[in-house]
Amino acid sequence: MLCVALGCTFIAFTQTQKDSNVTEISGPADFYITAPMTSYPKVDPKSVKKREIKRGGLSAKNIQKGEFIDKLSKSSSSQDPLAQEEPGNRNGKTPIANFDGINIDLSPPDPTAAVGPNHVVQMTNGLWSVWDKNGNQAAGFPKDINDPLGGIVSGDPVVLYDREADRWFISQFQLPASNQFKIAVSTTADPTGTYAVYSYNVVENDYPHYGIWGNSYIVTGNFDPTDSGTFFAFNRQKMLDGDPTAEIASLTLPNYVGTGGFQAPQPVHSEGAGIAAGPAPIVWYQDNAWPGVAQDHVKVWHLTIDWANPGAATVSTPLEITMAAFDSFLEGTGGDSFAVLQQPGTSQRIDPIVFAMYFQAHRYNFGTHESLLFNFPVEITDGSQISGIRWVELRRPTMTDPWTLYQEGTYQDAGGESVFMSAIAMDQEGNIGLGYTKVGATTFPSLYYTGRLVSDPLGQMTVAETLIVNGTTSVTSNARYGDYSQLTRDPQDDLTFWFTGEYSGEPRKTRIASFKISTTLSVDELDLNTSELVVYSGDNQIFNLQLDTATTSDILRLSVVDLLGRTVYQDQISKEIGGMYQTTIDLSSVSAGTYIVEIGNAKTKLNKKIIVK
Repeated sequence: MLCVALGCTFIAFTQTQKDSNVTEISGPADFYITAPMTSYPKVDPKSVKKREIKRGGLSAKNIQKGEFIDKLSKSSSSQDPLAQEEPGNRNGKTPIANFDGINIDLSPPDPTAAVGPNHVVQMTNGLWSVWDKNGNQAAGFPKDINDPLGGIVSGDPVVLYDREADRWFISQFQLPASNQFKIAVSTTADPTGTYAVYSYNVVENDYPHYGIWGNSYIVTGNFDPTDSGTFFAFNRQKMLDGDPTAEIASLTLPNYVGTGGFQAPQPVHSEGAGIAAGPAPIVWYQDNAWPGVAQDHVKVWHLTIDWANPGAATVSTPLEITMAAFDSFLEGTGGDSFAVLQQPGTSQRIDPIVFAMYFQAHRYNFGTHESLLFNFPVEITDGSQISGIRWVELRRPTMTDPWTLYQEGTYQDAGGESVFMSAIAMDQEGNIGLGYTKVGATTFPSLYYTGRLVSDPLGQMTVAETLIVNGTTSVTSNARYGDYSQLTRDPQDDLTFWFTGEYSGEPRKTRIASFKISTTLSVDELDLNTSELVVYSGDNQIFNLQLDTATTSDILRLSVVDLLGRTVYQDQISKEIGGMYQTTIDLSSVSAGTYIVEIGNAKTKLNKKIIVK
């Protein structure tokens, strides 16, 4: 079934609330405020001893995964019906920023990265660092993740930029002495400043995936070998306030069908357009080869929690949305269920992270509708050990309407290599970016991106595969690779994507890159003349801006970018008495050339082309 249009079939249409799904409410086991990060020592990545980062109970999970594999039935499709037959033919743009992140020889490095108005923050196993958007690393970085998280942290770092609060969220888990979430929230907008640090005790912890929704930080992961669908929510407002009583709620997902081993549903992270209202979605695909699953579909649960009474929180029974057939199982070799994908010059194969949603699932509010976007690995042809990427967009008109399948597709490499460890996001126009790793018999692990414009045919990635960085070696030490990648959009323009991922093999390397899919900044389309926005100058170096609008009174973001999308000036301005936005932009220090002035918020922007002499 090619299901890429509105109105696709539901298995279940309605969602009902259960009685409270909360199994426990508790406070932090530890809390403190750090010193400024600049006061902690810098760490040389080369000084970190090479080692493998073990998954929580890795050997046990291998056994559980093997037992689950024995129970699998044959996929309903020997060939992925949505596999994209023709590669994209839109020219991809050269990445705007493109620089190495933390190169630490741990397997895997688990890179995640988030972007704010002025900073890029990356975390890997063991270390974290801060850069400006031109790739200049902050003085005194990178730092040990124990600064600020404390204790002996064990892996799976996650960083988020909480754009509605203008704060930074960083986390890892701690094993084996105790199962703990270690979470630090910056006390200001400065990621190099002080942090409020929380430790929470839990029973099981592995491969956490975080999202921000409303007044909650929500985390799912590979927490639960008993398949009860355990996940957690944290009191976001108290954590932002530095309140030492900030609660954690332990909850379960009703009608959860697990794998009995490694698994990872995904909380939906709301990005842009204000604080998300209403119940928080959680998604996970279900393969009909799994015991207890009749048809390939995605489950969508909704968490309702009021932190004034968290014990009354509820999780809906899942909405089940039929998808085109897919095969989520790629079988490992040599007795290692995680060793799947071929590499050049070695018999060592690497793990595409089967049975897990890739980090992150995103939600975007366009006013006319909401979009929910996620992706996961699939096998293109049954038994081929070649992975593709199934990507899915759900939509709903308002938050009270059910989600429906708007489009889905399977991105594959035209040359028959594997694409995997992907991250997907959407800009403010509805264009989609997809960053990923490619590997195969002739390709070392390398990073690329593709994408599509909102007006393109549904289910197709139309942007030609565009290189970020070539790998030069294979992974030879074990099957572990990546575990995480991350793609977010820049809050300064909501058009630029920032991607991080692992590439190469030994030694392990990570990359940070930004790119745009939007054509908004093409010169032909930017000679705009709107009566609302006026930009004028006497010397083509100091510019005066006036915006006369009755449609908003918000604080607006102002930026000036060059034609490659690089930001050269940014500010925030408020409406003055009389209803006018006014400011002066000093561009005397930038190179001569054509630039774009952008002003607006997450929902709408105005652009004006200027010439600096």
